[in-house]
Amino acid sequence: MDEWLEGLEPVVLRQDLKVPYRYSMGATASRFFAEIRDNGKIMGIRCPQCDVVFVPPRTTCGRCFSQLHEWVEVGNQGTLETYTQVRYQTAVHPAVAPFYYGIIKLDGADTGLAHMVGDLKGQEPRIGMRVQAVFKGERKGNMLDIQHFKPVEEEEAAGSRVQRARPKKKVQKAKRRKGEKSRIKVKAKKTLKKKTAKRKPPKRVKGVESRRKKAPAPRRKTKRKK
Repeated sequence: MDEWLEGLEPVVLRQDLKVPYRYSMGATASRFFAEIRDNGKIMGIRCPQCDVVFVPPRTTCGRCFSQLHEWVEVGNQGTLETYTQVRYQTAVHPAVAPFYYGIIKLDGADTGLAHMVGDLKGQEPRIGMRVQAVFKGERKGNMLDIQHFKPVEEEEAAGSRVQRARPKKKVQKAKRRKGEKSRIKVKAKKTLKKKTAKRKPPKRVKGVESRRKKAPAPRRKTKRKK
């Protein structure tokens, strides 16, 4: 199979291939990036069945496969769920290495948003750290309109925790659960009444006794004396 290589020295060339192309973001992603570009707002989308807010938004819930249409605004602050450090440099990186990528769970969202973590002032990020989105002055309608997420000062973080101690979303969840529990209780009571009504024994009339037929006793054969 390698006979054609006899007398030849193979040439190996190493290079990076770039394939630039254009694609449509779709209606859901377009609105997400347009809100960041035009209004500096981060939007999520809520599942009507699971009551989960997805950020970034999607068209279909991955849990129950419902179609998603209810847009909600989430906060520009959140909690750092996890992170990693990029130590090498390539042309596709949005920042100069070394830098940090993290997954941030924004206030009011149930999923994490992957983005860069910056303005650390020489310190390493930590899981559970409060961070805030830093928007660029000139925005173009893509994920890099958020420059990075920076740490929130302790006083600001404490104030935000007090403000989000009982957010509107959690109140709505509690009301829905309470309503569902009450409906389940009412339904259970109705079914219990039906079952007990079916199980009631028939009423007996006074002076009338139920008579049972007794089976006749078997006759014994007697031997006759001769």
